Amino acid sequence: MNKTSKLALAIAGALTVPASATFAAGERLEEVNVTVSPLEKPVDAVAAPVSVLSGDALRDAASATLGDTLKKQLGVTNASFGSGVGLPVIRGQSANRVKILSDNLDTADASNTSSDHAASVEPLLAQRIEILRGPATLRYGSGAIGGVVNVIDGRIPTKVPEQVEGAVEMRHNSGNDQDAGVFRLNGGAGQLAWYVDGVYRENDDTRIPGLAVLEHEGEHEEEHAAEELPGEEHEEEFNTDGFVGNTNTRAHSYSGGASWIGEQGFVGLSVNRLENNYGIPLGAHEHAHEEEHEGEELAGEEHLEEGEDNVRIDLAQTRYDLKGERRLNDEYWDKISFRLGHNDYEHVEIDAGEPGTRFTNQAWESRVEVTHDAGGEWRGAYGLQLSDIDFAAIGDEAFIQPSNTRSAGLFTMKEREWGAWHLDMGARAERVEVDPEFAESRDFNLLGLSSSLQYFLAEHQHVSVGLTGAERAPVAEELFADGAHLAEARYIEGDADLDKEQSFNLELGYHHHNEEASGWHAARFEANLFYNRVADYIYAANTGEENLEAELPVYAYTNRDAVFYGAEASVRFPFAGGHYVELFGDSVRASFNSDLALHHEEHEEVEHAHEEGEGREYSRDVPRMPPLRVGLAFGGDYDQWNWELRTTKASEQERAGAFEEATDGYTRMDLTARYNVKFGATDAVLFASGRNLLDEEIRNSTSLLRDFAPEMGRSVEAGVRFLF
Repeated sequence: MNKTSKLALAIAGALTVPASATFAAGERLEEVNVTVSPLEKPVDAVAAPVSVLSGDALRDAASATLGDTLKKQLGVTNASFGSGVGLPVIRGQSANRVKILSDNLDTADASNTSSDHAASVEPLLAQRIEILRGPATLRYGSGAIGGVVNVIDGRIPTKVPEQVEGAVEMRHNSGNDQDAGVFRLNGGAGQLAWYVDGVYRENDDTRIPGLAVLEHEGEHEEEHAAEELPGEEHEEEFNTDGFVGNTNTRAHSYSGGASWIGEQGFVGLSVNRLENNYGIPLGAHEHAHEEEHEGEELAGEEHLEEGEDNVRIDLAQTRYDLKGERRLNDEYWDKISFRLGHNDYEHVEIDAGEPGTRFTNQAWESRVEVTHDAGGEWRGAYGLQLSDIDFAAIGDEAFIQPSNTRSAGLFTMKEREWGAWHLDMGARAERVEVDPEFAESRDFNLLGLSSSLQYFLAEHQHVSVGLTGAERAPVAEELFADGAHLAEARYIEGDADLDKEQSFNLELGYHHHNEEASGWHAARFEANLFYNRVADYIYAANTGEENLEAELPVYAYTNRDAVFYGAEASVRFPFAGGHYVELFGDSVRASFNSDLALHHEEHEEVEHAHEEGEGREYSRDVPRMPPLRVGLAFGGDYDQWNWELRTTKASEQERAGAFEEATDGYTRMDLTARYNVKFGATDAVLFASGRNLLDEEIRNSTSLLRDFAPEMGRSVEAGVRFLF
């Protein structure tokens, strides 16, 4: 199939998916103002592509990790690193380009420094998750150049409930014997409102169909040709059959918050404690122990039971949040709101049962916003955002030196309507300073500009075009990393001379949604085309070299111009009797504009690990991009119960990047069902999900660990939820 026909297939598939991927069967779209806009706009009125996952749909999708929770959403895939880590990838962008927020403030964990670090949010506790696909730098800064995932948890109440409300949920997953329990309780009296929640989950190793470690054709003949130990025997020491070793997890989190609420506004405080202990799948850190076990006769599974060489991460975080809002009695000014958050984060990497490298992050972030409404003409917001982050890594695997990163940003957002036309505009000026302990500091001045124009064909139907120019400063690990990261099985080199990224994004969209209509007028339809040109794109390039001392491949951060483009779309047709059918698909293609020219520092202990002439070293494909996905879903919504059968076809990802291997495609089938019952004043929901029903071997092309840890095989998750 040629490039033109494949692109046509991608767009055609894209002209087939729903904003509906975010809503459960038959569930009505709540008229909720999305908080990613300070102007309190309904999701249907936002020009940028926004999805909201809430209600029963969120409960069905909720998983142990954020990436796994959102992987079925339009334009979102999962960068998994075993069962303990899953980070969202939006349109091929992740890590330092996708901002993960806890109620509109940065989570301020260490998930953006490495793919084996989990995000410090619990999807099982979320009340709503907002996903903004595309640049959101105006309000959130340069770290949101690729998109935003905003987890709304409700820890700080904004109103006093009339009576005590709560929910309790218990669930079990057969794919890893996970047991999870969740509770939420909120109430109040007078002007005081309070909130508490908690979650506990524990699971064993992830069950899979077949071997955990994927062997590429000819791989071991090249790597072990000179070794006395046969390659196959060497690999068996780290491979497992039917499960992924060392993927058991134990985590718990609890929160408490309270607010004082008056006629003109509120002020509230919350505290959250999270502890998460999870394993790094065996094989990922193979190089760290292959010398220690050379010649041992211990079989792979017996070796796992001993647990001597398992690498685990023990994560602990205490987070404090302050939030307030004051409505202004003024003809022009509407209200002023503020947020202040402090995060005390650390995790210790446990190697062979002994504490190893310790990562800490002491972070402050604040945002003040004031909105105005000039009597139906220009509406807008002005804001100031400040942050201060002290990051440190101490120990044998401290590949990043301690650093302090400070940023300050001023922004404004404006909008106006003329009849059927709606115009949004905005600008942001930001300064970022990165000050490492053992090197010269770097300063960056960043500018962001954005505009979008919507034309409403009808009340529930519009087309839009958006232009965004944004810049991103390199972060500490991209500038100053230098060392072996054993959990990722690679040697990482930063570049202190990196330039800032400069992105230009063009977005075309169409949206139709009117549940109050009948017939085909009630169909949900969403389609988006995007083109994103990035000058000096920053990424860790596989150099094709190996560090001899660490026996790890060398990945060096570098600047390289790149282009991302793709399509996303969905359509859902309702039928009589509460039935519906959905077609959906998304695609992203990314390539560099020139050949790779690395400027990383040469070391005597580095050698060329690949033969010239294979062609892969000259690849212009951006590595770890999502595959083309298309799919079909059927469902029904009745008086007390509903169901959905969803099938997704992911193509092979052949454009793997330099020195990277292609990832096979797969077909995934999932079935969900819910049954609602009532016990007096208590509502109960019985739910069950059959996942990966075809028991496919699914490896995520977006994951560094795709060759060592496939996704879970066929499994059933079931539980009960009580609401009172």
